[in-house]
Amino acid sequence: MRTKQTETDAHPGWGMASRCAYARNLSPEVWAAARRRRGALSTTSGPVVVAAVFCLVGLVMGTAFSFSTFAGELGRELKAGSGSISFIFGCAMSLLYGGGLFSGALADRIGTHRVAGAGALLAGGSLAAAAAVRTMWQADVALGLGFGLGLAVCYTPAVAAVQPWFDRNRGVASGIALSGTGLGTLLMPLIARWLIDGKGWRVALVIMGVGVAGLGVVASNWIRRPPGSPATSSSPWSHGFFRKLARDPTFRRLYVAGFLSSLVLLVPIVHMIPHAVRAGTAPQDAAWLVSILGLGSLAGRLILGHAADRLGRQRTLGVLHVALGMLFVTWMINVGFVILALFAFTYGVCYGATIALRPAVIADHFAGPNLSAVTGLHYTSSVLGPLVGPAAFGYSVDFWNSDLIASCVAAACLVLAGYFFAEKPPRIPLRRTNICRPQPDCPKMPGFTGFSNCRPSAMSVV
Repeated sequence: MRTKQTETDAHPGWGMASRCAYARNLSPEVWAAARRRRGALSTTSGPVVVAAVFCLVGLVMGTAFSFSTFAGELGRELKAGSGSISFIFGCAMSLLYGGGLFSGALADRIGTHRVAGAGALLAGGSLAAAAAVRTMWQADVALGLGFGLGLAVCYTPAVAAVQPWFDRNRGVASGIALSGTGLGTLLMPLIARWLIDGKGWRVALVIMGVGVAGLGVVASNWIRRPPGSPATSSSPWSHGFFRKLARDPTFRRLYVAGFLSSLVLLVPIVHMIPHAVRAGTAPQDAAWLVSILGLGSLAGRLILGHAADRLGRQRTLGVLHVALGMLFVTWMINVGFVILALFAFTYGVCYGATIALRPAVIADHFAGPNLSAVTGLHYTSSVLGPLVGPAAFGYSVDFWNSDLIASCVAAACLVLAGYFFAEKPPRIPLRRTNICRPQPDCPKMPGFTGFSNCRPSAMSVV
């Protein structure tokens, strides 16, 4: 009796690497790469997508958070008050979260790279158009509506595209990708200030708009789903799709948590400098606190993602919100600059990690072909928060002439959000089991009977 060995390359494009990937239940990044034909050049992989999302969110979100750099020039040129100017930023942030539902669903249908690229073009074009505004309503349309829609179109699909490439290290990947926001928050205001001082605010808007549009389109071209990902199983616009999500208790809890969180998260970013000045800090020193918070945000996104993958992403997200609530105890104490700087850095670490972990937690529960649409629908929970939360905090401080009551309410909202986020963490094993994926339907090879230790078994031939 003799043994006939099977040919591992008998089926084109379906070699040993593909069988091993299925047999060992590797991550989507690995088994998608294993199915590629030999000789084919891959332009996209998990790390490439992470790098592209890092660059894109760094551009668009860094530009958004540099808005305060232009606020003074806009107010003087358009003879508008701080309330009217602040409304532009709040409108853009609300559209960022509210428009994610539509852009996410569209990305599921036609491709993430196309939708994200269109969003970058819209955001950049709106910035360039804002250089020509002469009245306040024109600024509202160009920066509040146009730039806000651009953020909405590119942000949610890009963030959701990272998640299918990773499983065990999803928190790390999401943290690295979204740390572009932290780096952009550090760099883009400095670039904007340099351009304004040298060229004027109108020319600065044009230059930044061209940069966001051009570089954003290039980065968006690399943001794609893994090859072989299933197509959208059902229309995300159908009544059954929304009804199924609305009845899902997990989605409802995450939605409530997202709303409570959005009411408070941006409060220190908006009120950090006025609060420090009221506490006796010099205005020139208080200006550094936002940069310190941005540095902490960058560190949190990069560092805490790995810990969340080991401890549980949803549980870590809940604990971070509770920690943010406790930090408001320090906020209520009128202390010196050093304590405020420590508060800003620590708050930035926790804040950055929560922003990075939210899409990863959504993917843990609702991974599938409609992930972008589900992520966008979840982000609609944060539409009212940026408009209502910081403004309500400011009115409370003006009315009571104290931060005490507003800070207590803010701390309670964050602790309650942490409870809803941490409830019933997903049961995802930290170590992989030996459960294999279902075998794909393909023609059987002569002499092939099955797998044995990730190798095709041989058939005895007389």
